[in-house]
Amino acid sequence: MDSFLNNFQSFLFVLARLLGLFLVAPFFSSDSISFSLRVIFSFLITLILFPIIGSFTPKIPENMINYGLIVLSELLVGVILGFLVSIVFASFQMAGEFFNSQIGFGYSEILDPVSQTSLPVISTLKNLMATAIFLVIGAHRFLIETLAYSFQRISILQFSPEINSGLMGTFKDAIGAMFVVSFKIALPVMGILFLVSLAEGLMGKAAQQMNVMSLSFPLKVFIGVFTLIATLTFISAQMTQGIQLSLDKATNLLRQWPQ
Repeated sequence: MDSFLNNFQSFLFVLARLLGLFLVAPFFSSDSISFSLRVIFSFLITLILFPIIGSFTPKIPENMINYGLIVLSELLVGVILGFLVSIVFASFQMAGEFFNSQIGFGYSEILDPVSQTSLPVISTLKNLMATAIFLVIGAHRFLIETLAYSFQRISILQFSPEINSGLMGTFKDAIGAMFVVSFKIALPVMGILFLVSLAEGLMGKAAQQMNVMSLSFPLKVFIGVFTLIATLTFISAQMTQGIQLSLDKATNLLRQWPQ
């Protein structure tokens, strides 16, 4: 207990960085998890991590203002790592938007239990799938391990030109990967529905007396849902690769962090 009380100021550094991660990281930042639960969870994990990484925490400044600034910098480090990983989840929602616009589900919205916002049904399905995969592959544990490793690489966050350039390059690559992952996930359904639309256009030209528009919506819904079910294995594999890619980018950012 005496050791804990003597190192409580350093303990807050670890707690602040972990809490910053939980504020924006996938799954942990869900609105279904209250802020008080995040604080409790952060405190319990910090109790486990602190004996291991306590020696890498910054020195305690004598000035209270400087101490508060260091706590804010620790919070920001956690936010940066969490946001970098959460970028890939935007690609899953984007792929769901592609599905909705092509199939015709854009007007049907339900409450997403993860983000607590109203999203089209396919986007909600993609978010739930991505969250399940995130937990199944152990990405939540790896994310905490990455944060623990960050104390060895980043003592105090400083925005030098070299660090700014590295952060901008990493976020640029992550956003580019987001569009690539989203396109890969949406490609099977979009490609097949494009062929369906092309066939409908040819049918409309060949048999103008046929009301193609009345057949278009139910046909696209049936083919789109069938294709979506048939490609679930492919979609889950792409989601897994996307989550692993985001975790790798977070790790590489720390490894290349200038000392």
